[in-house]
Amino acid sequence: MFEADSCLATARRSRKSEVMAAAKSSWKPLATGPPKTRTTSYQTKPPASLEYISQRLNDHANRLFAEEADSAINTLDLEDGTVDFQRNQFTDTSSLINYLGISQSHNKRRNRCNFLFIHAAHSRDRLKISRKMFDLYFTHFRVMPEFVDFLLTFGYRRHAEDFYVSGFRQRTRLADLSTHDSGNREVNRQFELCYSLKSVEPSDTDVWSIRNCAVYHTFDLGKVRTHWVFVKGNHLIKRRIESMTEDTGSLGTSRFGSMDQAFETSLKTHLVLCEWSTELWRWYINSLEEKFRITTERAFSAPINVTKLEMRPNAHTQVAEKRSRFALFSRTKTGLVAKSPPPRTYTNPETGVSQPLPPIDDEDEDGDDGQKEPMESDDNGPDKEIRNFSFGKIRKSHWITAKANESILILRQNVLVLRQLKDYYVTITKRKAFPAKVIESCEDALDDFRLRLDGFENDMQTQILRLETLLNLVEDRNRLLHGVLDYQNTRANKDSTQSMVRMTEDMNDIARKTKIETVSMKAITLVTLCFLPGTFISTLMSTDVFQLDHSGRPGADPYQHLSPWQIYLAISLPLTVFTVLIWAAFHFWEKRREQQKTQRQRNTSIQA
Repeated sequence: MFEADSCLATARRSRKSEVMAAAKSSWKPLATGPPKTRTTSYQTKPPASLEYISQRLNDHANRLFAEEADSAINTLDLEDGTVDFQRNQFTDTSSLINYLGISQSHNKRRNRCNFLFIHAAHSRDRLKISRKMFDLYFTHFRVMPEFVDFLLTFGYRRHAEDFYVSGFRQRTRLADLSTHDSGNREVNRQFELCYSLKSVEPSDTDVWSIRNCAVYHTFDLGKVRTHWVFVKGNHLIKRRIESMTEDTGSLGTSRFGSMDQAFETSLKTHLVLCEWSTELWRWYINSLEEKFRITTERAFSAPINVTKLEMRPNAHTQVAEKRSRFALFSRTKTGLVAKSPPPRTYTNPETGVSQPLPPIDDEDEDGDDGQKEPMESDDNGPDKEIRNFSFGKIRKSHWITAKANESILILRQNVLVLRQLKDYYVTITKRKAFPAKVIESCEDALDDFRLRLDGFENDMQTQILRLETLLNLVEDRNRLLHGVLDYQNTRANKDSTQSMVRMTEDMNDIARKTKIETVSMKAITLVTLCFLPGTFISTLMSTDVFQLDHSGRPGADPYQHLSPWQIYLAISLPLTVFTVLIWAAFHFWEKRREQQKTQRQRNTSIQA
């Protein structure tokens, strides 16, 4: 499963072959056939499943593990013959090889209790352990492959993908010491388990986030040795375990002197994780309820009978009105839209790699969370109260619904894990192969363990009831908010309809006046056309161009028998008739052209 060939290049050949042989044997299924001793065992995964897990680990290695230069894992060890826990940090493969005691210059370590802490810069960053260090450590301690399922939920991610994976896995190998061959061979009597729990933690920006923690634990009943692996985004669990391993803590070195004491400390360590998964849900749900109250409290105080919804004109709209009285649909700046904040990013100070972070949950366009409202207005009263309702409040309530459903899912998963953990310890302590001395000595500890887990489960069930009640309230309040918004839209549509009616009446008046003016203009045009030729002829005849006096000219005067009036009428009347006919022909041609255009448009619409 875990390949450690490259990590053990500098190790002693005998040690290397021993470690690799142990690693290979840890992944093989148990031998078939009737055993010589009574053994209760949890079978290992078949080769196909191991190959699948190994392939998944290889596929996600780039986002899951950091470079060796950025690696930093911490251990907390209690060696044989020592009285204090020793804290260590390893940043490269060579130091880890020396720690495991598989090099030429170091002996193999014998720890009564060992804690390994793997963390990251934040919950969506790569784990601070290289692939080589991971393979070396997990192969050396023969960590169960099922733990990889929970490990894949960590690593670099742009979004919270595959985040809701949770569960409980176990392997149990117990043998009855009274029935096996005395002293002929060493029976591997141990149990190992792994699980994943989630909780909520406040961040630096006063925003709550879901945090994940994966745990692996093995207890060797034959050698009385315990081993723990904790994978978490921050150092919270590490600090709690370190505080409990002090001399005055409940996991002090005096608690590992015998098998029953070591078993009791294992139960207390489990309780540390279970308590962490329970403790902050109450305050997180309080924050959701407060956001829900702020978002929807105005729905009860909003007035019903409001005369009219009017927006106070600002300087931009006043300038637009001065430019045009009919610019009703002109686009003007209203100052109602706030600038969107820049995207939030996180830069790893050690690697320099940046990645986007999710937006702050408190950002809302309505200013419901105590922020300054983007709509700046000095007016108060019902109009402003109605305007405070917008689609942003509906979106905020849906956000609360999503967070509540997410919390219910996680709490129910935690309840299942706690039940499986409690049932597992109840089951193994009832087996005949389990040491009776441990059961007798740790009876009170087991009872306290079961009662504490029942208390944690009851607390989670209480929080689930709170969240379900919150969901019902949000659903009811959403209907109320939708009703308020529908009422607001109805009133706005009614006001808009009344405005359009008034505009239509005004346009009808304008159309009637325009029609009257058009008729008047046609009459004026016709009169002008009638008098224009005569005016032109009279003006032309009054000039020196035409000389009606024929005296002194040779020949007879052709117009002698005509008076000036007769000449004027003979010229102006035909010219007037001709001008009117030209205007009439052009008018009827333009009218016919409009009729043809209208007919073509009607035919096109009918065909469409």
